[in-house]
Amino acid sequence: MSIEHDVQKNRTLRAMLLGFAGGIALTAGVAVLAMDGGISAMHPMMGSMSQADMAEHIDKACRHLYIEVDATDAQKATLDPIFKQAAADLLPMFRQLRTGHAQVMSLLTAPTIDRTALEQARATQIAVQDRIAQRVTRLVEDSSNVLTQAQRQKLVAHLSQRMSMGPSMHG
Repeated sequence: MSIEHDVQKNRTLRAMLLGFAGGIALTAGVAVLAMDGGISAMHPMMGSMSQADMAEHIDKACRHLYIEVDATDAQKATLDPIFKQAAADLLPMFRQLRTGHAQVMSLLTAPTIDRTALEQARATQIAVQDRIAQRVTRLVEDSSNVLTQAQRQKLVAHLSQRMSMGPSMHG
């Protein structure tokens, strides 16, 4: 029974960490896209938003996150620069992904398929995605140090509930 309990605890911890990482990554990703004006790629209805509107939208998302976890003013003051730095770090990587995607589309529409170029593009995209994953992991670690265990659990519960609603309910 003890091994079964440990396995369940590990699954719960893993689910909690993945949910927390997903929430932080979503917040950071939206912030990054907003700073670049590329949010229309995520949601067609937002394509006409100005940078000021988008900054307000990101602030609203952070306020919502802070409400969900009952963040203190001190935590908000600590988390805001963490999110902003992560967004600044991730922005060039997201640009690289978009450039790489365009390159792959170009290669795929060429008269002949250049397998070597496609493989190089794939390897480059994987490397960029790995750097993004590393930066998001650092973001999760940094922000996790600011939130209490109870707050992280609230965030995971909230994200789990939203994810159970299906993709059409996330935005």
